Amino acid sequence: MIDGERLAELRKVAAEFVNVDKIVEIRELNGGHINSTYLITMPEALYILQRINNFVFPSPFGVMHNITQVTEFIRKKVIYEGKDPNRAVLNVVKSRYDQDIVIRNDNYWRCLQYIDGATAYQNVDTPEMFAEIGRAIGEFQCMLAGFHTRVLDETIIHFHDTPYRYRHFLDDIKIDRVERVEECKKEIRAIRDRVSIMNWIMLRIDDKSIPRRVAHNDTKPSNVLIDDKTGKAICLIDLDTVMRGSLLFDFGDAIRIGACTADEDEVDLSKVHVRLDFFEAFTRAFLKEVKNLIVPEEVRGLYKSCQIIALEIAMRFLNDYINGDEYFKIARPKHNLDRARCQLQFVKELEKNEQAINKIIRNILDELDFGPEYTLEGE
Repeated sequence: MIDGERLAELRKVAAEFVNVDKIVEIRELNGGHINSTYLITMPEALYILQRINNFVFPSPFGVMHNITQVTEFIRKKVIYEGKDPNRAVLNVVKSRYDQDIVIRNDNYWRCLQYIDGATAYQNVDTPEMFAEIGRAIGEFQCMLAGFHTRVLDETIIHFHDTPYRYRHFLDDIKIDRVERVEECKKEIRAIRDRVSIMNWIMLRIDDKSIPRRVAHNDTKPSNVLIDDKTGKAICLIDLDTVMRGSLLFDFGDAIRIGACTADEDEVDLSKVHVRLDFFEAFTRAFLKEVKNLIVPEEVRGLYKSCQIIALEIAMRFLNDYINGDEYFKIARPKHNLDRARCQLQFVKELEKNEQAINKIIRNILDELDFGPEYTLEGE
């Protein structure tokens, strides 16, 4: 329930985008780690009002530049293909002064059209649902294949640059400004033990054996909308982290959540395992979409991307805990430490299943008639 003072402030912000006299209800939506999000109900439509966290995103205008550039590019293709542009892509609502952002009391606000009749699921219940998510993420990559990545701002520097994040992680361990390092020694050691794999993707981006592409960079299942009637994925949402990157970032991050048997912050690590049937369903749908786009070195990195991104996210959660929980929203003490432990356990489970995972990938490559140049490490 939103208290009276905050509701009054929200109505003033909303008035910059919509006719405030026609608002039926403003309701807070929970679930995200970063931004504050509200649903505005109007007689004719629903809207998302969102405060951009400018601690996490130091350049809100850069964020909105990236979102508008990418969504306008996709919208043209959607219209050309005869799809509904009000459902197949996010639509930014301009302010009364034709701006993407409204600044009020040093806070940055934006408004988006709400896509009704679709749901963003926190948890993936079936392999079929995860396959739809894989198809949508693959389609997103294909839709943006002709988009020049230099158009985009780098709104979070080195976002999925795992070696860079590791160097800063080591610096923060040395500083230990809130004195939490001592209780994290086991987790720190687990991250240190895997330093040799961290630069696999970045090295190949640098030597151009993996192309720079537009990446969503946060492809958890809750960022894919599923149509309530058809069960089909319709579009990706939460585009704040859209930047230059790698197709492997999006693949690995989706697997990190959707192919895990436990929630991201599960404290009982015995519940954390890899759902191989979910991995197979997602990978088949994803590779089917990107078959004419993906290059052999990206295929060789599919398993490693799961390992690297899960390790990176574990490191980010742990780093935030060590720094005093400044970045991610927390619901309890040691929440970020619990998240880090869960992600590290998932990394271990991936490693236990490496052979089985690569066998699944190999079978799918053969099934989809990928050429002989598409080999996996060790073949």
